[in-house]
Amino acid sequence: MTIVQNVRRALLLVAAGLLAAAAGCGGKQSSGTQSGSGAGEVAGIVPASAPLLLAFETDPESEQWQQAEELLSRFPGKQRLLDEVRKGLAEEGVDVENDLVPALGDDTYLAVTNFEGGGDNVVFLTQPRDKEKFAELLRKSDEPTVTREVDGWTLVAESAAALDRLDASDEKLEDADWFQAALDRVEDDALLTLYANGAAIHDALREEQPAGCELSEDFGRLDYAVVTIAAEDNGVRAWGAASGEGAAELVKGESLLSFVPTGAFAYLGSPGFDTERFGLADQIRCALDAEGNLPDVERELGASFDDLIDLFAGGYALYARSAALIPEVTLLLAPEDEARAVETLDGLAEKAAALGGVEVERERIGDTEAKELNFGPVAILYGAGDGRVVVTSARAGFDALAGEGGNLEDDEGFRSVRDAAGVEDDDEVFAYFDLRGLPELIDRFAGFAEQDLPQEVEANLKPLSGFIAWGDLSDPNDAEGGAFLEIR
Repeated sequence: MTIVQNVRRALLLVAAGLLAAAAGCGGKQSSGTQSGSGAGEVAGIVPASAPLLLAFETDPESEQWQQAEELLSRFPGKQRLLDEVRKGLAEEGVDVENDLVPALGDDTYLAVTNFEGGGDNVVFLTQPRDKEKFAELLRKSDEPTVTREVDGWTLVAESAAALDRLDASDEKLEDADWFQAALDRVEDDALLTLYANGAAIHDALREEQPAGCELSEDFGRLDYAVVTIAAEDNGVRAWGAASGEGAAELVKGESLLSFVPTGAFAYLGSPGFDTERFGLADQIRCALDAEGNLPDVERELGASFDDLIDLFAGGYALYARSAALIPEVTLLLAPEDEARAVETLDGLAEKAAALGGVEVERERIGDTEAKELNFGPVAILYGAGDGRVVVTSARAGFDALAGEGGNLEDDEGFRSVRDAAGVEDDDEVFAYFDLRGLPELIDRFAGFAEQDLPQEVEANLKPLSGFIAWGDLSDPNDAEGGAFLEIR
């Protein structure tokens, strides 16, 4: 097991373990400490070339952990979860209060120094409350580790060479323009903060490309990205920002959210993009050719990669609505060439019909000439009109073409989670899920299998109210966005 696997497992246990510790504090008051997003503390140790730095809040008495514990208290299964966490740690000889909490500091960091060398590229940094407890915790690891003290921080890596590379680097994060710019964008209070070095990631992606499949410069270039995850009074928020060059030329148009009809409990969508600049079709072909001896995927599909990608060039909206037996699932598209899009779908339909042993049937739905593939319990219909194309599992899906009646943005559930998340009117909504009806939906599917949804599961789903993900693309070269899980 590499140090990457060890650290990943350890951090998951740390997160759950510290939450268990915070929950076990009962009525203990918060110390008022803030989150460990101030990564400037280790910026003089980590190399400027490091592609990733993660900052974790590991003080169970901090405001963030107290808030996380309060959110967890809204779920009936909280105590069972905490008992399982404690049991799992105990099986590894670790006690939360006596071993884990003293072994870490208030802030803990994980630095990925490069994307090479397996696990020999990860450095763990903390300021243990009890160094003997920390050393004891490391002795229980499956793999040997090396530690070193630097500027009051305890560093852990898989080898001395990994720690030597930190010392050998002349330029540190505190000297890097990208990191200083990222620090200025960080939320002050968070459970986790991720800093990403755009140049290092871009170079790594280029190196990973198969021979002859170089990324086009038209993809643009990322300078940095930063993401935070924080607990709030009414849910969990993720927020991020990214800055770079070239993105403004890739994004175009608006999303199709305004065409999604009322009653949708799930939505995924995005605005359009410049297919030529992305060059995705060529990238896919090149990647497939590099693997060798693969079938002609385009011929098997009955459509070229260019035609398939062009279907989404004007944006897309994928949504689901409740129906009598199974939910309606609809994909709405706004291709630049409606006739060409229909031809692409015709090619796909012919291949699907041949495989399923059915016929492509024509019918009229409202003012639209539609085509249908009936596979028994499930049917697929598609048609076009007014510059839009719809692919759906139900006749009601053609409501998105008609544009009549209310739309999703008017629904109470959508407005509620949007307001709770603080989404601005000009922000693009990329995803939305109304989770209030999730227990009923799961219970319905369980009924098909002649099973009942366990009461415990249903009770723990009820606090989930909604989820939304959004972004401000007014300046795609300097974008912001977030996601919010509303918990009642």
